[in-house]
Amino acid sequence: MTTPWQGYLDDSTVTSRISFRFSACGTRAACLATTESGRQQAESWSLRADGPVLDFSTELTCDLAYTMVLPLDGERLLVSRHGSQDTQTLDLLHPDGRLTALGSTQHAPLALLALPAGSPGLALAWSGRDAGAGAADQETALYRVTTGTPWLQELVRLPGRVRDATICGPRILFALEAASGRVRLLVDPRDGTAVPVTFLDDTARVLAGTEHHLLLALRGPQGPALARADLADGSIRALDPGAPPRGIVYPLTLDPTGTTVAVLETVGARSLLSCWNTETGAVQRIVVPEGELLPVAAWTPAGLWLPHSDPRQPRTMAWLPPGAPELHVPTAPVGPWRPGRVESFPGAAGPVEAVVYGPDWRTSRRVVVALHGGPTSHWTLGFNPLFQLFAAAGIAVVAPNQRGSTGYGAEHTLSLVGAWGVPDLADVSTVAAYVQAYRAPDLDRPAVFGISYGGYLALLAAGTRPDLWSGCVAVAPFLSGPRLHAEGFVTVRGMVERLDGLTEATDALGPRDVTRFAADLRGRLLLIHGARDESTPVEHSRSLARQLADLGRREGTDFRYLEPPDRGHAALGAHVQDPIAALVARFLAEGESAADPARELVRERR
Repeated sequence: MTTPWQGYLDDSTVTSRISFRFSACGTRAACLATTESGRQQAESWSLRADGPVLDFSTELTCDLAYTMVLPLDGERLLVSRHGSQDTQTLDLLHPDGRLTALGSTQHAPLALLALPAGSPGLALAWSGRDAGAGAADQETALYRVTTGTPWLQELVRLPGRVRDATICGPRILFALEAASGRVRLLVDPRDGTAVPVTFLDDTARVLAGTEHHLLLALRGPQGPALARADLADGSIRALDPGAPPRGIVYPLTLDPTGTTVAVLETVGARSLLSCWNTETGAVQRIVVPEGELLPVAAWTPAGLWLPHSDPRQPRTMAWLPPGAPELHVPTAPVGPWRPGRVESFPGAAGPVEAVVYGPDWRTSRRVVVALHGGPTSHWTLGFNPLFQLFAAAGIAVVAPNQRGSTGYGAEHTLSLVGAWGVPDLADVSTVAAYVQAYRAPDLDRPAVFGISYGGYLALLAAGTRPDLWSGCVAVAPFLSGPRLHAEGFVTVRGMVERLDGLTEATDALGPRDVTRFAADLRGRLLLIHGARDESTPVEHSRSLARQLADLGRREGTDFRYLEPPDRGHAALGAHVQDPIAALVARFLAEGESAADPARELVRERR
């Protein structure tokens, strides 16, 4: 079911919306958007009883990865931007596009939270960085962000480091790591008074709150379980939905009365939504158009609000009115976007679900098998600008959720632990062989494309089964799990340890190090790696390019390597007119005799 936009909205050029934040009372929202041409803007939304209204959008010159917007009263937005050397600047953005500078800091970055109605100031701020050893013995100062002097006004000091903050009506519940252990305090931002909450132990994680209730996740022998706590008497009621969830569960928020929980489930490439009654355990399944829902939401007397997208409509605000059985999604503007769908393909150990874009992969001249990063991630039916770019170029996209992907049960996901490049590589090769078997002999073999872990897997696929592939595009790849652990950044090393990417394969193919298979990377090859990659060291791609040259491969003819100096891990950008994304589409769409687009782009950038 759809409902038309309330008010005027020219939404035809937006391709990406990220960083959604809601006001404390849930009646306003803000996000960052990117248009087809790459223009970046901040958006302000009103969430009303007659539907969502996009109040205004204003261009911002910033790096969206280091920018956050917070909705304030009167349609204003608080804009926080992080720069080099820990600089952070805060500005007030007005509906007419004016920016009022509030202040800046070069100390530890500030975490920001919307203030409940009636509290003085614009927002609440505190140091968002872990101070390291001895942090539990330190205090955390809470500040009001104001338009006055000083722009940060201390409200209260809390005994420990903030680990979590949850708005509960007019108060805010803080979880703190203190010298005595975990402490929870309800702070009233109107006067700074703090009341301890003693009935919650270390097994409880607070997910959402209202003035009188908390939504909890409790650790137990069978895994996390949902519960509702009463702030008045400390009672805790376990939530039993009767039927077990079908996928990854994201408890979103409580309704204003605290009697119903909104729950998002990701089941494969699809998103499901349900409402759980905390009193009876009854579950109401909400009718949701096929697509992707984000696990961020607000629930007001006017209904439940959360972002939604589908293959033909970029992310926008969806609405579940009170008592409604169906999610209302705004009518998509008429545009050029191609439809997407879900298909099943045979994998090495059973069916593999894939998101498919563009023309029929059986008959199209070009087809690409696209591999997601992560590795614990998955493709969804949400809007994908890159897939739209490929489809517009006449390329059929098959994006499998091979083993290791999330959303298909623990066995599917955990099969990758200690086996990087083993079950997932087998599935990808099987999918490619199936695709090729159902294509006419005069059509090109599929190409393989991947980003990050997907780039690593794409290189393995092209190097271990060169007979299956016409070409390979690897963006920000690494060479092996052990090398990524040894040379990568701290957060990436933790991921390698958690998913055991250090264990070497002992099957017939042996260790899954890309350099072992470089001599068999015989198809067309395009490597792209941002020089400022903050996740995967750029030296991995440089090293592979040098190895290929040592093997006698000619750069610019046999393979192409592009290193954009001003880009990081997200080297392809977020819009359909991005020049590097266009280069990839051109590379996949053209034959082997085509001109070298990488050289052309380098000349253009100079």
